[in-house]
Amino acid sequence: MNINPRLLLSQKPPEIWVDRIIEADLPTRIIGIKNLSHNDPIFMGCAQPHLPHHILIEALAQTGSLIFLQDPEFAGRLSVLHTIEKFEFLKTAEAGDQLRLEVEVLKVKDNAIRCEGRVLVDGRVIAAGIFSLLLAQQPSRPQIHPTASVHASAILGKDVVVGPFSIVGENVVIGDRTVIEAHVMIEKWTRIGQDCHLHFGCVIGSDAQDVKYHGEKTWVVIGDRNEIREYVTINRSTGKDTITEIGSDNIFLTHVHIPHNCKIGNKVIIANMTNLGGHTIVEDNAVIGGMTGIHQYVRIGQGAMVGAYTRLPQDVPPYTLCEGNPAYIRGLNLVGLKRRGVPKEAIQEIKDIFRVLYRSDQNTSQALAALGEMNVQSTEATHMMGFVRTETSRGILKKDAVDATDSDHNG
Repeated sequence: MNINPRLLLSQKPPEIWVDRIIEADLPTRIIGIKNLSHNDPIFMGCAQPHLPHHILIEALAQTGSLIFLQDPEFAGRLSVLHTIEKFEFLKTAEAGDQLRLEVEVLKVKDNAIRCEGRVLVDGRVIAAGIFSLLLAQQPSRPQIHPTASVHASAILGKDVVVGPFSIVGENVVIGDRTVIEAHVMIEKWTRIGQDCHLHFGCVIGSDAQDVKYHGEKTWVVIGDRNEIREYVTINRSTGKDTITEIGSDNIFLTHVHIPHNCKIGNKVIIANMTNLGGHTIVEDNAVIGGMTGIHQYVRIGQGAMVGAYTRLPQDVPPYTLCEGNPAYIRGLNLVGLKRRGVPKEAIQEIKDIFRVLYRSDQNTSQALAALGEMNVQSTEATHMMGFVRTETSRGILKKDAVDATDSDHNG
């Protein structure tokens, strides 16, 4: 019988109370042996070397858990004694005794196992009863570099890595498998999701750079699988219990600044040294080129692309291309639409909306009125229509007067 308790149990000597398995009828029954020696630490200094009763129960629990821990399905689990019922102790176990540990499985439900166990010495039962086990996932300790500082109130998930000289402040929550490289500062009231990667020198959750901020409790909330490169800064919001919100699967390159009250969607790419203004909204799948300056309260629509070195004072409608100083609309991001598998019918509706806005002689008010008479069906066109018709403090970008070309082929 090749079941090695020392390899399978999470306990370490001298806390292992079964030496070997002599018989097993898996997955219902198992028998183990424990030899009690006068040299065992538990008997040291005892005038009467008797084994405490709770150790007998623990020995049965460890033996019973081996029925499942040897199974690859449960490999690496943590066996926990959950409940004890109907237990009787008929005689004490003493140093020099050999314990025969017999366990039979009564019921298995999910990760809970109900067992009946007996402890025998020289063929006589000295303890017997019913107990249940839980086979839990082994907790993983975060890997915190000795030079890092993590506040006692911070909560770090499974397999989190905190690099050299990084600081994790109070009331910070970091999800499983997130990696924090060296010299990163994560300040109070910040929540970061799973599988994120924060590179050297990032500062996340610092006070809002806003004259209206007076130290009230506000948050930065970041989703899962975000790649946040060197020296990115993300500020908490202004206004009690408000949030600077970042979605999932985003990439922020070096020196990107995301200030207070911004809302970034999912799968957004923001290139190097781009600075957003407060209250900026960036919808899903948007791409923003490097060294771009974005005015506060600007909205960048879903699937839009903003060229590098752009000064952006107004909203960018979904699925469009813009660039310039100041920015102007160049065309539709048709390549991006096709790459995301948007149906041809939806793309045609988007083109129709675009032509009314940017390829007609109507001013903005006239174009918006004309859009009200259009009956679009696709999700994408409906979203674009809603975006451009929503009242906004900045207004939407119009086509530059000197640009007379149709750039719909760009992407």
